[in-house]
Amino acid sequence: MQEIRRDYLGTILRAARESEGIARIQVGPPGWRRTFYSVSEPEAVLQVLGQPDQYTKDTPAYRQTRDGLGNGMLTSEGDQWRRQRRLLAPVFTPRRIATAYADIMVQEAQRLVERWRNAAADGAALDAHTEMIGLTSRIIGRILFGADLADAIPGIMHFAYVNDLLIRRGVAPHSLPMWVPTSTNRRLSAGLTEIRRVVADIVGRRFAQPSGETVDDMLGLLLTARDQDNSDDHLTDAEVADQVLIFLLAGHETTATTLACSLIELARSPDWQQALHSELIEVLGDRPPTGTDVPALQWTGRVTREAMRLYPPAHAIGRRARLDDTLCGYRIPAGATVVISPWAVHRSPQIWPDPETFDPRRFDVPDGEFPGGHRYAWFPFGAGPHTCVGMQLALLEAPIVLATILQAFRVTTQVSSIPLQAAVTLRPATPLPLQVRIR
Repeated sequence: MQEIRRDYLGTILRAARESEGIARIQVGPPGWRRTFYSVSEPEAVLQVLGQPDQYTKDTPAYRQTRDGLGNGMLTSEGDQWRRQRRLLAPVFTPRRIATAYADIMVQEAQRLVERWRNAAADGAALDAHTEMIGLTSRIIGRILFGADLADAIPGIMHFAYVNDLLIRRGVAPHSLPMWVPTSTNRRLSAGLTEIRRVVADIVGRRFAQPSGETVDDMLGLLLTARDQDNSDDHLTDAEVADQVLIFLLAGHETTATTLACSLIELARSPDWQQALHSELIEVLGDRPPTGTDVPALQWTGRVTREAMRLYPPAHAIGRRARLDDTLCGYRIPAGATVVISPWAVHRSPQIWPDPETFDPRRFDVPDGEFPGGHRYAWFPFGAGPHTCVGMQLALLEAPIVLATILQAFRVTTQVSSIPLQAAVTLRPATPLPLQVRIR
């Protein structure tokens, strides 16, 4: 237990490399132990994630997240998940993502560039992760609410520790009930209350608008969404709040990690930085990127995918086996917790040569082939029916932001490696100093 609490990522990686795709891990003292099976074999990914009725979200980590953040798309399953997916379909149409959402991404990235010009002139170092948290918060805030969320961002960022405390409760063999007034429980409860207050405040502003006034943002779409199979069915106020909370938290922190790690890796790799700048000149010239440019920015896209390989925000995906099963020749008993590990698969030397090295060429593969040689050698958004609903949003946002920054600046850093923290999502554990110079 101490080893996995002290170094969760290292322990999972060692277990994967010492096993044959399935590692049986016990945590906790004798008599209080809990067992889970860590899966690092691509062949088993879809067997688990592709069968939501057999491998359910009824795990301690999901229960803790559901209790804290509500039962939105991230935590729901079964008929409830299918209903939510139908109701949310209009929110994530390809056209909406490539036009309205992309325009917001470009505008906010350009605002960041203008602000960074002062830092470039002064020679000051920026914290890449803090800067990207602020940027992606503003982007998801405008996508969700159609307005600048600057007044709410400090409140959201101040309670980032909630993320860490939730995952600690999820991996602990026997968490104390939240009603037990420990200092940790009180801190977590206060943080969750404040985050929900911020969300309720924003949603409340919308309800206060004149009834005939329609707003074409994500919140407006959620409030007016109807089930195609039942036009009388719609999201309740509580369901809207749960969805907004999940999108607000998951929609900014995961992409911020990808962007911060991409910038640091590019700052450490002048040749790759120059390759991207050459691509930007060829595709864009002096004009800003648009959503329709992203497919042509192939190396920019490959850089973001390589960053997601090395630093997958969803580093672990837990499930509970409803019935006995066999994975990779190993018996998985009913009731067992199974953890699919993108972190271990993405860094497997059997799949990726020199896996610790940043090399976007891994994603330069012929049509019809898969990076890493297997469909599930790379799966930062999960797999199967519950693949992350925001995948296309993230794969658009990261290249647009990188393109806008690298058009304006050269980036350098003194960081030699990126320390990581495995909370509900993966994120940098320390500030990431970045120097920017105007091109």
